[in-house]
Amino acid sequence: MDYSKKGVRARQKTLNAKSQKMGRKAALLVLKLFLVAIVGIGIIGISAGIGMYKGILASTPEISPSDVAPVGAATFVYDCEGNKLDELIAVNSNRIIVTQDKIPENLAHAFVAIEDERFYQHNGIDYKGLLRSAYQFIKTLGDETQGASTITQQLLKNTIFTDWTSEGKNYIKKIKRKLQEQYLAIELSKTLSKDEILVRYMNTINLGQKTLGVEAAAQR
Repeated sequence: MDYSKKGVRARQKTLNAKSQKMGRKAALLVLKLFLVAIVGIGIIGISAGIGMYKGILASTPEISPSDVAPVGAATFVYDCEGNKLDELIAVNSNRIIVTQDKIPENLAHAFVAIEDERFYQHNGIDYKGLLRSAYQFIKTLGDETQGASTITQQLLKNTIFTDWTSEGKNYIKKIKRKLQEQYLAIELSKTLSKDEILVRYMNTINLGQKTLGVEAAAQR
């Protein structure tokens, strides 16, 4: 063992180098463990999200085209000469169902332009609208929201998910209903044409004062 000044300094350098090397190894090990933990948490989170999404879709009601048709309409009483004597309207039935040829083309175009401008292009979900809505929500920290529901989704809301107005601020119920809405909107677009969806929507939409559909609203 060299105990000279030079030897002691060399020994110190060696020890310092070893301690630095061990410190770097320890730091690297901690970093690896941290990254493994992050990846593990991410995998667990993604798996849980996929499981929840599948569970929500599994609980989605099964529907057919007849389930999204307008139901309940006003009844009119006429005398033998064809004069209207009375109008009988049950609850949620203030509606006069009309076919597509009875709806002015400009009125149909106006609903599409205002409610769902890409109605004839998308598959039931407007992804551009969803991105715009998400951006607005993040930009205003949730203070402002923009609707992204398509006409197909609104038809489902008017016929299948009729209790959506009672959700209040229950965001879990809202998210669940939205996901089911979107799934059914895609499925519905496979069985009904765009014009069929639009006509049904215009016969079911609530236009105020308990008036359902464009014909009843026009007569009001």
